[in-house]
Amino acid sequence: MTDPQPDSPAPEPVAFSARDGRTLAGLLAPAGTAARAALVVNAATGYPREFYLKFADYCAVRGYHTLVYDYRGMGGSAPAALATETARMSDWGLLDMPAALQYLATRFPSLPLYTLGHSIGGWLLGCMSNQDRARAHVMIAVSTGYWGQQRFPFRYLALILWKVYGPLAIRRHGYVPKGRVWSGRSLPRGVFEQWRRWCLRPETFGADLQGEMRASQFEAVRAPLLHWGFSDDPIATPAAVEALLKFYPHARVERRWTAPRDVGVRRIGHQGFFLERHRDSLWRGVLDWLDARPT
Repeated sequence: MTDPQPDSPAPEPVAFSARDGRTLAGLLAPAGTAARAALVVNAATGYPREFYLKFADYCAVRGYHTLVYDYRGMGGSAPAALATETARMSDWGLLDMPAALQYLATRFPSLPLYTLGHSIGGWLLGCMSNQDRARAHVMIAVSTGYWGQQRFPFRYLALILWKVYGPLAIRRHGYVPKGRVWSGRSLPRGVFEQWRRWCLRPETFGADLQGEMRASQFEAVRAPLLHWGFSDDPIATPAAVEALLKFYPHARVERRWTAPRDVGVRRIGHQGFFLERHRDSLWRGVLDWLDARPT
């Protein structure tokens, strides 16, 4: 069976502010008159909001007002001179992700709220001061970023980024630009340096948990949580996923693992879930899971 594919309204550009006053740029895919809920998509590192638009359109067809947005220092939420950006990666979880959920709560006060995090967008879920406003959470390819738990040979490519390309790029440009080693959007200095520290050490978040992230609520997350991983993902390996899920001891976690052959493709990897060819398989599976949550 194939889900209907009516013409979707154009996404609506929106802007909202974090509690520190920083304005963030987003796109809202509206669900129309039959809306059943509102969903925020928290992006992976280096992925622009536009990357998630096809998925957001699908969610809108299924009755979910869906917000995609850029974290501070990324895409439409970045200053013209990226070397002047002072953001750190923890700001995404402590400030930006809560602001995006609050925007939906304010705009659609009568609807249930849900989050979907891709990679870092799920990793930082426990940083959100308002995570309990969401009825359930979905994690796509979410894990710790520790290089030692990643697959060969990817882990050594990651080491080149952490130890060579990134530091040299910051010395030269003041930020990490897109290039051969880093294929995502350009990263501000503070974002890269904090991310690098987290990924080079086996202790997730390290000293930051007692420092700037001390107000995090990882153990307070109790809502249903679907984690969906993929057998060919070089980053979110089973070991790295379980290391991350230990931070959510009270969440009601459902784990799903899919191999590319299960959905008739050669590769899914770390970001392939969001390709439109998975509309009637992986996308449907996630929305069916959300539809089944109590409202």
